[in-house]
Amino acid sequence: MKKFLLLFSLIILPSQAFQDCVITTDGKLSDISIEQNDIIDVYPMFTIMNEKNILFVHPLKEGKTRLCVLKNNKNIVMFDVEVKPDETIISDEESFEVLGIDLPPEIQNDEDLELDLPPSIEEVR
Repeated sequence: MKKFLLLFSLIILPSQAFQDCVITTDGKLSDISIEQNDIIDVYPMFTIMNEKNILFVHPLKEGKTRLCVLKNNKNIVMFDVEVKPDETIISDEESFEVLGIDLPPEIQNDEDLELDLPPSIEEVR
């Protein structure tokens, strides 16, 4: 039964390899609106200082959409967003930085993973 469930999940369930992104700026971001909210989700991130200047963009499916935010309660900024299977492309806007969050590389076997040994007691003294 376990083998059947594993095989079923590998064949039937789609895998998502979308790239999450972070948008940062030096001003307060508010009034987030998405043209097609079935393509991306956008979450504001709050820092300890409550600066409200970071947005987390999470793709849901492939496609193109636009994202609109209000910067410092006076400037409307529009981003074009394209979600591809292996990357998310967000247009460059002045005074904004877009950072892609990559998935860690897959480890093929135990030989690819190399860990340092802890120091022995004699070395510590």
